[in-house]
Order: sequence, then structure tokens, then C-alpha cells
Amino acid sequence: MYAYFHRTPLDEAFYAEHLKERIPPVLIDAHAHYNLPEHVTNVSPEAIAGDWALECGLLMSYEDSRVYYQTLFPDTDVHQIVLPWPLRDADTVENNRYVAEIARLPHVRGLMTVRPEFSISEIEKTFAQGNFSGFKPYPYMASAVKGAEVSIFDFMPREQFALANRLHAPVLMHLPRAGRLPAPENVKEVREILDSYPNIKLVIAHFGRCFNVEYFETALESFGTDIHRVWFDTAAVLNPAVYRLAFASLDYHRILFGTDFPILLWHGKREWSGGTYHNLCRENFSWNRHTHPEDEPNYTFFVYEQLNTILNVIGGQETVRQAVFFENAKSVYFDYTKGGERV
Repeated sequence: MYAYFHRTPLDEAFYAEHLKERIPPVLIDAHAHYNLPEHVTNVSPEAIAGDWALECGLLMSYEDSRVYYQTLFPDTDVHQIVLPWPLRDADTVENNRYVAEIARLPHVRGLMTVRPEFSISEIEKTFAQGNFSGFKPYPYMASAVKGAEVSIFDFMPREQFALANRLHAPVLMHLPRAGRLPAPENVKEVREILDSYPNIKLVIAHFGRCFNVEYFETALESFGTDIHRVWFDTAAVLNPAVYRLAFASLDYHRILFGTDFPILLWHGKREWSGGTYHNLCRENFSWNRHTHPEDEPNYTFFVYEQLNTILNVIGGQETVRQAVFFENAKSVYFDYTKGGERV
């Protein structure tokens, strides 16, 4: 477990006032990464230092995750969609094997990370043996640069999409390119996936990396009615304006709650300006500029801020709350196993 993770009296008070009576008794975290230290031994210190997300959250075993969830959500039974760490330098084969082991548990489903060089026969065999419930490709398999101008098909080739289509498997997609969801080439390629591989449930992670609302506004205009053909998860998204627009514009059945653990286990919040965001954080990571040190004693967990924002936007709509926090992810991932014997 990370030494910086701890629940303070302030966190307990925030939870009691804002969350305890509103969080569903059972929820599904549809986006969290699991691995062991031996899976990332080849990830260099330079790579970790160059990516704020890796510095604060590179490791999470299943056992540690249960402690995190029980500490954060003591009154909630958390089910899990388990993802590997989709890094080029990670041991993808062993990390997938670990995820498959965790996914044997009744309250867990696992997604398989694919690399562009994996053969179709190799992927299909691993997918079946691991009883996976979907795929998790990632742009890092094509470029280690965040937001690199690479094609989706550079890190998940069309023949791999064709396999997912044949298997009727969900695909959780982290989009490339600096322009995020509304980047013209992303719009074009997402449409190609939807049209060419109609059996895939395409879930776009992080609201298409629309952490700032202006990206999502542009995406709604660019996609038109096609925006209603995909699913979105909420991982790492905190912006209230994004949630207000999403719930006003999308079918709520297409929104899945996700945390992006272990990245966001710290205390803090965000500011948004100029098309980008700034993490405000109490913990002393190297990237933390302590922009508002006078406010830091009042920071609660980032995920508490995220939950409070989502619940405030949903308001008293119990059907919507149950769908976003449980039913939608169950439909996409848990119900993928034919017969549903583990649900």
C-alpha cells in the first residue's frame, strides 16, 4: 500500500455529510489498474518521473485495492472491473495473467490488454483461457508520449478489432491525440469502429479525456448523433461542467462510474483554465506546486470530490444513480459472460 494513503477526520466528516447516505450500497468501479511490482520492473525511473500519474499510482495489488475500497467506502460493497497497467515497458503477458486470476472472483471482471504485435490466435487463446470480459488497448503501446498523434489502429490494429467484434467483446478505449475526443481523426476512427465492428460495445475512458468542458462541447457537435452509440466512463473526471453537460446530453445508461485507481488516491481537487487542468494536492509529489497551500488542510480525497460532484448532478434521481454506479457496468462487463453465473 502507498504510505501517503490515509483517511483523516476531515475525510470522515466529508464522507458522513456528503456521501454516506447517497452512495449506493453496491457499486462497480469500472476503471482501475492492477499489477504487481514484478510486472513493471522495466518501467524506468525517468518514465515515472515524467508522468505525474505514474509517480502517484503505479502499483496496486488486489489485496491493497480491497483496503483502499474498505477505507474509502466503509458502507459499500465495491465490485471491480480489473485492468492491467497498459504500459509499453510493462510485462503485459504476466500482468494479464494476474488480472485473469483476480477475475475468477465472483464480484470481479477482467479486461485483457492487447499489444499491436500480438497475433490474433495468441489473443483469442489468452482471452478464452483468462475468461476475460473485454479488451483494454492503450496509446502507450504506440507511443510513450501522452496525447501522441497516433492512430487508434496503431495500438489496436483492425484485425484485433475484428476479433473483438467476432467475440462480441467490449473494448475500453483510451483515446490518443492532443485534441482528445473531438480531434477530427479520433472522430473519424471512432465512427469507423462503430460502423465496421457493430458487435463491440465501445467504452471511451475518461469521457474521451474531456477533463475540460470545452472539449466535450466540441465533441458533441462533431459526433452528432453518433455520440449516442458509445459508452463513457468517468475515471479521473472531476469537472462539474463536464458532468452537467454529459447528463443533459447523453442517455444516462451510457455513463459508467470509474475511479482510475491507484492514480487518484491522494487528497486534492482540480482547477481548469485555458483548455487544461491543474491538480491541487496535499501530498508532496514532485509535480505538486502547492499552488494554494492555505487550502490544503481542507482537501479531502480526490475520489470523494468526484463522487460528490456526480451525485450533486444526478440529484434525487435514484434510477439514474443506480444505473451509473452499478447497472451500466454490469450490463457492459458482468453480463458479457454467457449465462451470468458469476453475477
